[in-house]
Amino acid sequence: MLMSCEEDEDKVIQTDLPVEAAQLFSTSSNWNESLYFAMISWEEYQQMDTLGLPNCPDILLDEYTKEVTLDFLSSTICVQTGEYTRSGKLIIKYDTTAQSPTKKWTMEYEDYRFGSTTIEGIRNFSSDDSLQISEEFIALTARTENELSTTFSGEFLHTKYYAIDSLTTDSLTIDSLSTSPKLISFSSVGGIKGINAAGREFEITIANPLTHSILCYTQNEILPSTGIENWQVSRGENSEVSYTTTYETLPEDCKVAANTILPDGRKLLLNPVTE
Repeated sequence: MLMSCEEDEDKVIQTDLPVEAAQLFSTSSNWNESLYFAMISWEEYQQMDTLGLPNCPDILLDEYTKEVTLDFLSSTICVQTGEYTRSGKLIIKYDTTAQSPTKKWTMEYEDYRFGSTTIEGIRNFSSDDSLQISEEFIALTARTENELSTTFSGEFLHTKYYAIDSLTTDSLTIDSLSTSPKLISFSSVGGIKGINAAGREFEITIANPLTHSILCYTQNEILPSTGIENWQVSRGENSEVSYTTTYETLPEDCKVAANTILPDGRKLLLNPVTE
């Protein structure tokens, strides 16, 4: 028994903390990268230009079923600052049967890849007032090219923020004022629980709300502009290690530094920023 305990402790000591941090950061990014697509209403998709979405997917609308298919094609010409790549489809289905004021919709991954990671599963959304959106999902799977899989479930509350664009003419009458609400950002609170590729339980909790800029999303820059996440990873029964990750806006437009404090106290930049 003593030898077994020593072996388990040795495995804990030898865990590569920066590698584990990178894996957790990847899981957080896999959840976050497609979030904007689900924040867009059916009515907004009807007026949306493909160039306003990350990676400029083809937008296919089914008026009868209220279904939006975003088809990410490698041949699409899309000039954006962010270098993230996507392929496959996202299928967003808006509920056409609900009689209550609560709106419901889902987002499903179909042969979908974000970078080199394949993502599978369905995310569920609902809203009572169009400003606050609840999200929950069970057993999303993210699989790397090396067939390493992470499975995770989550619950979140998102709050949307709008601005009013005003256009006035020379006449100062109310009839000359044109107003149109425009989604500029949204914030997220909540968390994720799952099993990582090493078979360890982990949890990601948003300690300070994550703020997402729509302008940055349209440039294919997906990281939150501000916010703090706490990450915990199990090391066996009654034992875990903790990471704290902070998203900080940089002077460059839509560039963000994701810094994490490792369990041993070291600080690590998870997304090296190049000039």
